[in-house]
Amino acid sequence: MSAETPAGTEPSATGERVLLDNRRIPCAVGLIKAARTIADLESGTVLEIWSRDRFAPMEIPIWAERDGHLATALGRRGRWPTGYYVFEVVKDALPG
Repeated sequence: MSAETPAGTEPSATGERVLLDNRRIPCAVGLIKAARTIADLESGTVLEIWSRDRFAPMEIPIWAERDGHLATALGRRGRWPTGYYVFEVVKDALPG
């Protein structure tokens, strides 16, 4: 699957990295899906989140830090109106 190919909203595992495509989901619901997805992962696994929500750059890092994960904003891909944010969240990367 290429970065520009729309994917379903179900996560797809690729080794130690899991993709969660939230581009068609409101941020509040997207955060719930991210929390449920990361709960099933092993510590140190990277959850890559794609989101179009304009509040995602603020909300995803806050959620991740609150739950003990490390979030890294990778920036944006694409252009308006199909552009989206990309984040990496490393499970249990912050000392607890």
